[in-house]
Amino acid sequence: MRSTPLVAVTALALVLAACSSEAPQTAAPVAAGETPAAAEAAPGSAHTFKADINVADYAEHVRILSADDFGGRGPGSAGEKKTVDYLINEFKRIGLQPGNGESWVQTVPMVATTTAKDARLSFTVGEQEIVPEYGANMVIGTRTGAPESTLDGSELLFVGYGVNAPELGWNDYAGLDVKGKTVVMLINDPGFHAADESLFEGKRMTYYGRWTYKYEEAARQGAALALIIHDDAGAAYPWAVVQNGWTGEQFDLPVSVDPEPRLPLQGWIDTPTAEKLFIAAGQDLAQLRAAANQRGFTAVPMQATASAAFKSSVREGKSDNVLAVLPGAQLKDEAVVYIAHWDHLGRSFQPGEDAIYNGAIDNATGVAGILEIAEQFANGPTPARSILFAAVTLEESGLLGSKYYVANPVFPLNKTVAAINLDAMSIIGRTRDFTVIGFGSSELEDILRPIAETQGRVLQPESAPQNGYYFRSDHFNFAKAGVPALYAKGGVDHVEKGEVFGNEEAADYIANRYHKPSDELEPNWDLSGVVEDLNALYGVGQQLVTSEAWPQWYPTSAFKAARDASMQQAQAQAEPATAQ
Repeated sequence: MRSTPLVAVTALALVLAACSSEAPQTAAPVAAGETPAAAEAAPGSAHTFKADINVADYAEHVRILSADDFGGRGPGSAGEKKTVDYLINEFKRIGLQPGNGESWVQTVPMVATTTAKDARLSFTVGEQEIVPEYGANMVIGTRTGAPESTLDGSELLFVGYGVNAPELGWNDYAGLDVKGKTVVMLINDPGFHAADESLFEGKRMTYYGRWTYKYEEAARQGAALALIIHDDAGAAYPWAVVQNGWTGEQFDLPVSVDPEPRLPLQGWIDTPTAEKLFIAAGQDLAQLRAAANQRGFTAVPMQATASAAFKSSVREGKSDNVLAVLPGAQLKDEAVVYIAHWDHLGRSFQPGEDAIYNGAIDNATGVAGILEIAEQFANGPTPARSILFAAVTLEESGLLGSKYYVANPVFPLNKTVAAINLDAMSIIGRTRDFTVIGFGSSELEDILRPIAETQGRVLQPESAPQNGYYFRSDHFNFAKAGVPALYAKGGVDHVEKGEVFGNEEAADYIANRYHKPSDELEPNWDLSGVVEDLNALYGVGQQLVTSEAWPQWYPTSAFKAARDASMQQAQAQAEPATAQ
């Protein structure tokens, strides 16, 4: 790993210390309800934190959390213990209380599965056999917990986008029986590759476009194997992200706590492999992609079969959400939740000199943010409502930590006023815009807007709604359960260098650092903008915890019905008590 020299990052004379490295170890998991032992002093830190949100404190949190010592913050690793210990000690120092009864942690049960590197996937078309290379051209795995997985001669079907959306009159599985078969599908929504704004939500990705949905639907249909064809535009990231994310441990909640249907086998293939397969089968991928964007599309039998064989190492374990609370004075049973995921990808054991996925931007920046916001709240007046700070785990594995929290909330969801998510904060400096991912969703934007205006900024939707970022971070689990959720951060219109610079920086991050070992603390980060962002998000929470306001989803939101049902249930429960 390269180390970060002592340099000034901004005009505030921020000094960042160097990182060191450590050989990986295996950490003993923390038992449910148990508080880990106190951590040692943060590596290389003699920093004195202040009460307000400021650049120096923020950068120190990021430096520590993204250091090599933390091993990429992989769930279940020695890096997890270091991370959890650090967060608990910081919440204690700040003056918060344990957020889960008497415990600082909420233990999330997990199953970790690693596909062996010699995994084999092959396609047979007549006398021809196509064998893509694991990692380089395909990834495959299982969520069943089986130590060995095999598939022999499974009939192959191209099912377009793999979507069954009755409310939109769309069903790629219409008339099909795919039990025991292999389904191959495109990433993103119908209409995306054809730029057809009349389909689904046009350019904006819906949940039907997410890979998680596609596997869920294929499982409901009874498929034996589902393969998604990767393309950079449709997935919103290059093949390297799939390769890095899928060739290590894959984490799931146990079936006992997550009854959703699961596929026996699932994976991805890259576009060159798909093109080779389709040509061998007498098909044209480009033509079938065009056909899949038309209403009435019917699945295409590929006149080919798929076979697979691989072993998996499977271990059961646990990983911890870290929960801390600042109790309210008058309405302490109602809460605003600040969320940031602490986990990242850990270490890679593939050849290469840089083996640690430090996750500086993703998501040491978000965790540092909730620590800074917590410190400012703790040093101010006692709020009327409670504030829960949730540093959740297993986000990189499918938002599992927040999923488990939402199913087992400390504060009932109908007593949870709002959720505010911090993930991959902007480090390019001050901007004229404030990006709201999922823009146009809830009245939380009405609270944020005047705060942003006092900073000389305007709210803007994400520049690439087709990438589906709204479904790729922890607020989404709260939203699905009806809790109004805000995911907002610095935009791209840099106050000095303009929008072109901001877009270039965003593109460079996706291409060169996102989910790669190169996501490290850099000496050229300008953190003046993220401090503005944190103050704005603090302001949203401050208004909510000092009032009795209940922000609502906008009428057009898909999540409004869940919130309405939840609040009606709360009202029904309260009426008998009032009558007594």
